[in-house]
Amino acid sequence: MMQPNSPPGMTPGPPKRDLSETVWTKLDRKATAIAEFTMRQYRKKRSTWVLGAVGVILVGLVLLFYVDAMADGADLPEWVTDNDGDGLIDEDPSEWDGSQLKSVGDVDNDGDCWAREPFDRDWNGDGIDCNVIYNYDSNGVLVSIDADPNVDEDPNESVFLEETVHRSFLVGFAKFGFIFVLGLFIPMFLATGLIRNEQEAGTLHYLVGKPVARAEILMYRILGFLGIAWPYFIGLILLCALVTGFFGPGDSVFRFSDLGIWFGIMLAVLLAVLVYSVIFVTFGLLGRTVGYVAVFFYATFEFFMLLLGTASSGSSVEMKALTSMSVSFWCTEIINSTAWLVWGDWDMLYGMTKLPAWSIGDFNPGEVALWGIWGTPFPTTNPLVNMVISVFILLLITALGILIGQSMFKKRELH
Repeated sequence: MMQPNSPPGMTPGPPKRDLSETVWTKLDRKATAIAEFTMRQYRKKRSTWVLGAVGVILVGLVLLFYVDAMADGADLPEWVTDNDGDGLIDEDPSEWDGSQLKSVGDVDNDGDCWAREPFDRDWNGDGIDCNVIYNYDSNGVLVSIDADPNVDEDPNESVFLEETVHRSFLVGFAKFGFIFVLGLFIPMFLATGLIRNEQEAGTLHYLVGKPVARAEILMYRILGFLGIAWPYFIGLILLCALVTGFFGPGDSVFRFSDLGIWFGIMLAVLLAVLVYSVIFVTFGLLGRTVGYVAVFFYATFEFFMLLLGTASSGSSVEMKALTSMSVSFWCTEIINSTAWLVWGDWDMLYGMTKLPAWSIGDFNPGEVALWGIWGTPFPTTNPLVNMVISVFILLLITALGILIGQSMFKKRELH
């Protein structure tokens, strides 16, 4: 009896792979190979270690000055501790609570205004003796205070100035030290040659010879650089947060209230490094001479925009619109917005600098400490919305820079 034909043998197919082998590795292997190659290159470069060491030394020196300033306390003339000469100090502070108060009457806590002659108690001319008038701009920001004689003339200078100097250091060093000096110059010196140096060294052929698109090579090289730069900046920011937290003014051992502002600073710095890296890599694709010229002029532009934005802090919308053409503006706007969100009395602190009692002749130490650091919200009056807008614009600039750089790299001939 004939046996039925057995079914033909099934040819075994390729072994089944899980999700990590079918999706992740196709994207991952090319990216990690080029990114790890880039990170290995920068770890072996002497310039990387030199610039990194310079940044650490710079931050360390600035922190030493900060610790010394906090240890010494407010450096005020002896007569400032007794503004009215009655032997008592800190007896007549301001009653302003940061709200939109227009006028406050009978705020002479120590009675030295009422002790004057009746005709000499109304210097602000509002018909009310021994009171204070607060003047605001169109945005509701306190711009000046008109006080009658000997009113609010004896606040606590040391506490106010220590807090003012502390906050000025956090915001000011974040803007100038991290955003401009380190955030701009480290990508300028290290990221400009991500592609150009490989071409000049004749090693770019080894990268483009692999089955990887040029556009991906550019992106993965930037990711490799960020793998070195971002941890470096995170470490420096954490160091600053620890030092200022332990040595900052206040009765607590550590200023946990400042952690929020350091988070905003970290976000702004990481985005600044990302955007500047993309811009400088794109400039590097223009060629050696043209690229250097473009980098120089762009760094100069960012420098002047940062100075202009600092000098015009809290000024007109038109001036802010002018400085908003720079990357540094949107990075610093993240810091400004964070300050408004974290420090609920940020507006009040700046308004307190308008008190006549802070002035030493024509010099107001509190106002000078916050000059250029304090800024009104822009482009809206909501700090959280401003932060979201700033992050979106920085990411948009990054995307445009990558697209332009990829287009230039695709058309570039290799010699």
